[in-house]
Amino acid sequence: MFNSAEFHPVSFSLDSSRHHETILFTLGKTPVTVAGLLDFVLIIIAGLVVKGVVRRAFEKKAANQRNPQGEHLMKMFSTFSGYLILLLTAMIALENLGIQVTSLEGVLGVVGLGFGIGLQGVAANIIALFVILMEKSIQVGDLIELDGVLGTVKEIRPRSTTIMSRDNVAIIIPNSHFIANKVINWSHLDKKIRLHLNVGIGMDVSLLDRARTIMLDVALAHPEVLPDPSPVVWFKDFGESSFDMELVFWVRDGILRHTVISDLNFALAERFHKEGIELPYPYRTVLLKSVPDSLAGSPVFPESPRGRSVKAE
Repeated sequence: MFNSAEFHPVSFSLDSSRHHETILFTLGKTPVTVAGLLDFVLIIIAGLVVKGVVRRAFEKKAANQRNPQGEHLMKMFSTFSGYLILLLTAMIALENLGIQVTSLEGVLGVVGLGFGIGLQGVAANIIALFVILMEKSIQVGDLIELDGVLGTVKEIRPRSTTIMSRDNVAIIIPNSHFIANKVINWSHLDKKIRLHLNVGIGMDVSLLDRARTIMLDVALAHPEVLPDPSPVVWFKDFGESSFDMELVFWVRDGILRHTVISDLNFALAERFHKEGIELPYPYRTVLLKSVPDSLAGSPVFPESPRGRSVKAE
């Protein structure tokens, strides 16, 4: 005769199995059991753990980047990979729960069509973002000029790029604007740029060499002007009332171009004044066919004869 105690483990196992197969509730036409709900929770937890591991790996790579653009790119990959992992985790968990994700394709297709029509601009900006990142045409810290706006790139986000102007004004520009329009990047391949400073001096041939020497000395004395390539002075043109000269020089960083030109203008004005080199105003010679009787003998024409022609400079 068998001992009834031998059936206790089997009885416990059968009770446990029945307990796990107990239907808690129905989601649509899908019954949700204890086991299915437990697996759903475990899959979600596993997905969150994987997301955390991937995120920390990208953050570690971002910290090891030597340039701001690489760091920013790693952080964006971290965000996108996190969203992707969560999406895949949710799909796997729902499938394991018994909810067929493929049955939602029709509904999701209609919703996606509506979002696609309304979010075409957002999609274009995201695509432009990947083009910008792949080509590296614009990077954080670059000095760019777009539609007359000059500023430094501070942040590149999925939809837009933030530019800080020289007046400390944040300008937010859609990423697609950089693809469809002409953009001047003053520091794309090299931050070093060449500048031109126009100077007109008095029409005295004997002072030309002295003026050129002063212009070169002033340029080389500025800490931001590069000695190599060395500055040069060009005799640009014979102006109407001046010899037009041009100082050509290189600076270390294009973002300082306005400051450097202003400094050189101040220094040149002071040196020319000390050296007696004239910075002339334009003047004209006016020939009057006749002087009206009312102005003849006046302070303007003190010695002009009445009704006679006169030349005034």
